[in-house]
Amino acid sequence: MLVAGIDVGARNVSAMILKDGDMLSCYVLTSGEEGATVSRRAVQEALKKTDFDFADLQYIVATGCGRNSVPFAHRQSTEVVSQARGAFHLYPSARTVINLGAESSRAIRLGENGRVEAFTKNDKCAAGSGLFLETMSTLLEVPIEQMGELSLKADGFEEVSSICAVFAESEVISHIHRGVPKGHILAGLHRAVAGRILEMLGTTGIKGDVVVTGGVARNAAIIKELEKKTRLSTIVPPEPQIVGALGAALIAQDRAAKS
Repeated sequence: MLVAGIDVGARNVSAMILKDGDMLSCYVLTSGEEGATVSRRAVQEALKKTDFDFADLQYIVATGCGRNSVPFAHRQSTEVVSQARGAFHLYPSARTVINLGAESSRAIRLGENGRVEAFTKNDKCAAGSGLFLETMSTLLEVPIEQMGELSLKADGFEEVSSICAVFAESEVISHIHRGVPKGHILAGLHRAVAGRILEMLGTTGIKGDVVVTGGVARNAAIIKELEKKTRLSTIVPPEPQIVGALGAALIAQDRAAKS
């Protein structure tokens, strides 16, 4: 049985191919192309790593904010369900999933069977999202992939508001004009982002083990700040951006077995 899951996010599109329940291949790409075009390309790139073609796929499930833009998908799944399913498959001990995406973040509490017990999301304010970090990366002229490392090396931090992304941007500009070291500003930013995430966790409750998914999970400074604030260790998958696509593929597998 050959199935695929596609996670169409605000910045990236991820595709996962499963063969008889085993992860066969995956692919992540960043593109500004229309959803249907980029989704098909992601699946085709993943299939290039296998001996199969697009026509061999028996079932396809799409997830992510752009899931309705994939006309060849047999079914759609919400981000919450897909992230929970993928994280629990990788780590059966997972009881909390923190998904940190480009435009929004989610906190998901799982039961022992992996089912979602509660969740909350932050999609009304950019603070705590990948886009927030991209904006700050541009302001500070620090490549986004270096932000976490520079923050961790800082010997202090400058307070930054965690309430509103607009206010935070204004504060950062003020700090830059005052000559505050970039590392200190970044350390303050990462504390602010972790504080926003902690607010979400306060709504759903948190219990171990904690799995962090999404592109922002690659930022080691945010992970460290989260562990400080929650006093819990976290698990970051080797490829945190493919967890939603994996969850969608697992759902596709279930549906294909029933059809």
